Amino acid sequence: MKVKCAVINDLLPLYVDDVLSKESRELVEEHISECEACRKTLENMTGKMSIPVNKELRMDETRSLKGLKKIVTRYKGLAIAFAIIAVILIMVSTVLIMCQIQKDIPYNGSNITLDEHDNGYYIHYHGTGAILYSAGSVIDGEWEISFSQTAFDRIIWPLYRHGDYEVRFCEKGKITKLTTPDGVVIWEANEQQMQAHEEWLRSHEN
Repeated sequence: MKVKCAVINDLLPLYVDDVLSKESRELVEEHISECEACRKTLENMTGKMSIPVNKELRMDETRSLKGLKKIVTRYKGLAIAFAIIAVILIMVSTVLIMCQIQKDIPYNGSNITLDEHDNGYYIHYHGTGAILYSAGSVIDGEWEISFSQTAFDRIIWPLYRHGDYEVRFCEKGKITKLTTPDGVVIWEANEQQMQAHEEWLRSHEN
């Protein structure tokens, strides 16, 4: 049975609001598939160039959008996690580089001293941060020593340790003279310290 356009036009608002019964919806859809005038009326009402989808299809689209939102949220979390890991790796790499690159510290007569304590001799650095040293015996009792400093020692060390840097070098009596590689004397034993060195040698003969 052919339905008049006037009847379909009365049903179109209900069709757009999706409140028609299944039979009425099918009747409208059958009519607009054949009637260009009513189809244009529907397009003007909906503002779309196609027939509105049914309720089930809209639900599918909603579920798809929710699924897409979950995926985006998940990947956003992964992106943040990777960014944090990247920052940590960069920080660790920077610290490692700072700990590896060394700069020589020349002795100038006052920046480094050898101080005597009850339990031995200590290297005392009067500059900024900490220092590293490399020492070896030239002849019995006479030692040659060189100093260096990493960026970590110069920049990071002062952040949590204030004041001059001091580290135990050796036990008492072990050395009689301490010089730089170019022959500058940093420390030389006095008479009492020479006697302590002789006692140290006797105690280490065996």
